[in-house]
Parts: sequence; structure tokens; C-alpha cells
Amino acid sequence: MKKLISFVTLVLIISFCAHSQTHEEISQYVSFLKTQKTTAKDYVLSLFKNNDIVILCERDHRELTQYNLFLEIIRDQYFIDNVGVVFTEVGARILNPELNEFLSDGNLTENEIAEKALHFQRNVMFTVWDKSNFSFFIKGIHNINKSLPANKKVKMYPTDMMYVESEPTEEKVLDMLMKTRQRDSLMGAFIIEKFNMMKESKPGQKALVVMNFRHAYKEKTSDGNDNTGMFLTREYPGKVANVFINTYDTFKQDRALQDGKWDAAFKALNKEDAGFDFRGSPFGDYNFDHYPSETNKNYADMFDGFIFYQPIEKFQIATGLPGFMDDGFFEEAVKMEGIYNKVVYSLRKMDIPPVNEERLRNFNDIHIEPLWKLDDIKNSIDKWLK
Repeated sequence: MKKLISFVTLVLIISFCAHSQTHEEISQYVSFLKTQKTTAKDYVLSLFKNNDIVILCERDHRELTQYNLFLEIIRDQYFIDNVGVVFTEVGARILNPELNEFLSDGNLTENEIAEKALHFQRNVMFTVWDKSNFSFFIKGIHNINKSLPANKKVKMYPTDMMYVESEPTEEKVLDMLMKTRQRDSLMGAFIIEKFNMMKESKPGQKALVVMNFRHAYKEKTSDGNDNTGMFLTREYPGKVANVFINTYDTFKQDRALQDGKWDAAFKALNKEDAGFDFRGSPFGDYNFDHYPSETNKNYADMFDGFIFYQPIEKFQIATGLPGFMDDGFFEEAVKMEGIYNKVVYSLRKMDIPPVNEERLRNFNDIHIEPLWKLDDIKNSIDKWLK
């Protein structure tokens, strides 16, 4: 019996040593994460104590679990009492004020809510917005608002200018595309103008801003792009915090960031919900690898904070909406896509492709799937845990 116990003990010691050697590359992250007790939601809310604006760097537009977090933040009583305003990159600014009329109307039936959501999804931008996030988000805010008094209802302001008014033409689409060269400055200017007006009537006003990818950066990358986050940070120095949300390499789509070490550290602790400052953490000191362009910046240069919400294998990629292509919208979508293709490919001096009608029809229902190259991404993480 003693020999059996000794053998088992030896196996455990060998296993522990191998495990420790395997984790050496991520040990600093694991040690730090053991001390972190703040959830992603509570971390974001805490940033409003010293900031007027908090920017969240949305991961892949199609990823749905992050929107559960956004709604958790908005639903919190602190947010309702002290913030109450959301700006989003996704969505044409001309949806206002109709969108806020919908969000504040607590007398709609379920059928009316679904019809309104379809209407807004069809008008998010010029060409078809197939990502389910917008409909999911506005229905979530509408549901939160139903239980709130009129003076507490959450307002949402889409900021993008990717739209054409009235009947689309090639000239209007070309003009829209030319304006995208100043897209970040235009989105930034819209937020600043709107926010300043709010602060005139309510000096303590605060706002949550949801921007995808580089639009949330507070510095330029080496390609020289100006970013909405940069404009806001410069307009309100010391009063804006931007937050990076755990994601993956959306360009190669086959690896995790930092060669999988960050995700591996969270996985080693089975930690799926956390938030902390980049400064003073081992995460902030490493080269910024979220963007394909080279940069000498580290993560703490580009973002103030980091939140981890759900591991990559739990990400949900959602596209489409039930009934999206009904009621004559399919024909309208084909027309819009045709004009868009003609303008874009003419600018590129390339052959104009036909509209992919099968792709459009596929958006007539919701599709929720895991990441495309999930196994490759998991392999880049799990190699640090073997």
C-alpha cells in the first residue's frame, strides 16, 4: 500500500513539474489574474466615477455574447442614474429621433417590437447589414426602458454616416464613399456636438460609446489612421477611458492575440469575467498586436483598460434576422447591392460582379455559429496548457 501511495505521489510531482514548466510563459499573467476580483461589468461602471465618456472596443460585429455584457452594464442602476446615454458606431445617424421614440415606447406589442426591429435593421446603413447585433441590442434597451420612468429611459445615438437619403443613385453612393475618408472625424464630431449639448442642460452627463476595432483606439497606428477614440480623448483630456475587450485576430482568423498566452492564462484559472487597468498589469506592457499594421505601441498606450468576457470558444457569431428579406425588402436589397457593387468596382477598375442573391436570402433567418477557425484558435491557446 505504501509503495502504491509513493508511486501515486511521484506521478503527481512529475505531473506538477511538467505543468509548471509548461506554464512558465504565462505565469506572470496567471499570478496577476489571481489577484483580480472585479467583473467586466463592474470595472466598466467604475470608470465612470472619474470619466465622462467610456469607450468599449467592440470585437467582431457579429459576436453576440459581448452584447449581453453591454446590456448588463446598461441595466445596472448606477448606469441608469448616472449615464443613460449610448453612442454606437453601428447605425446611421439619421435613425434618430425615430429610434429613440421606439426605445422609449413601452406600449408596443411583441409583434410591433419585432416589426420595428426589422425596420431599423433594414436601415442601419446603405447596403445590407446582416449582423444580428443591432436588432438584439435595440430590443434589449427597449426592454430595459419599459420598467423605467420617462426621465430615466436610456437613449441611444448611432453615429455612422454610411447612408444615402431617399432614392439611392450611383452619384449619392459615390459621395457617401468619398466621405468615408473622414469617417472617424465625422463620427467623433457628431458625438462631441451631441454630448456638449447634453452637458449644457445636464453638466454631470456621461456617455457610453461602443466603437468597433480601430475606431476605439486613442492613438494612431502606423498606417496613420485617425480614430474616433483619439478625437474624443483629445476633446475631453483626462475625462475619457477606452477599454479593450478580449477578442482574436480578426484578419487571419486563426490565432488568438499575443500568441494565445493571454487566453491561456484566463483558461488556466477558469476565469471568464474580469476587468482591470492595463497600466500596472503585465498585460499592458506588451506590443499592440490587435492591428495588422506594425506599431511600436504597447497595449497600455492604446487602451486604458481591459475586460475579459467569455472565452473564445463561447463566442457566438450571429447573422440574419427572421423575416429580414420579406415584405419586398429582398428586391430593395438586390438593387442597393447592385448600385454599391457598380460604384465600388468601377473605382477599383475591376469587373463588376453580379449581386449574390443566395447570400441575401440566407439573411432571412438568424444563424448563430462558433468562430470559423475555432480549432486553430484553440490550438494557439492550448499549446501553453499542455
